[in-house]
Amino acid sequence: MVTSTGVREAITSLQDLQQRLGLVQAQRDDFFTEWTDGLLALTAQELASINRIKQRYDYHRADGLLLEGTINLVVTAPLLELLGFVDPPFRLKSPYGIALELEDPEETIRGFIDVLVLQGRLWILTVESKRTSIAVPAALPQLLAYMAANPEGQFPQYGMATNGDEFVFLKLGTSTEYDLSRSFSLFPRRHELGQVAQILKALGQCVLGQG
Repeated sequence: MVTSTGVREAITSLQDLQQRLGLVQAQRDDFFTEWTDGLLALTAQELASINRIKQRYDYHRADGLLLEGTINLVVTAPLLELLGFVDPPFRLKSPYGIALELEDPEETIRGFIDVLVLQGRLWILTVESKRTSIAVPAALPQLLAYMAANPEGQFPQYGMATNGDEFVFLKLGTSTEYDLSRSFSLFPRRHELGQVAQILKALGQCVLGQG
C-alpha cells in the first residue's frame, strides 16, 4: 500500500505514476464513457438548488480565492446533499487528508487535499491552498496514487476533484489504466455546475451497481 509520505515525496508527475505504480492513461475512447453517456436531465428543483450554490459561490468568490474549508462549505457539501450522497444507501468515509506541495517557478505552493470516499469507490477530492489556487490538473498524480492505494480494493474507482473553480472527473480501472474527463468550470457566468451534478449523479449510480 502506498503511504501518505510515499505519495507526497515520490509521486509528483504523471510520469511518476507510470514508473512507480505502473499506471498509464487509457487510449480507448470507450474506457471512461460514464461521464458522457446516458446522463439524466436534472429536475426543476435540482436546477434551482444548483443556481443557489452558484449564487453563494459568486458572493464569496468576489472577495478572492476560496480558502480552506470554504470550498467544502459553499460548494461541495451542498452539492453532495442535493444529490442524496449523505443519505442511505450511501456510506461516507473521511479517512485522511493529503498534504500537497508543488514547485512553482517563483515559489513552493503548499496546500491540502480533503478526501471523502463514498461506497469505497467514489472519491470526492477538494484541493485547497491558503495563498493561491492550485489547479486541479497539477494535483492529479497524487490523487490517482491515493485512489490506487485504496484499502477497500474495489475497482473501478471514480473520482471528482475540485478546487472550487474547476472540476475534473477520474476513473481508475481494474488493471493499471486511468482516464480523465475534461475540466468543468464554475467561475464564469455561464457555469457548468449542472453538468457536474449530472455526471456525479451518474457515477453515484455506478458505484451502487445501478449504472
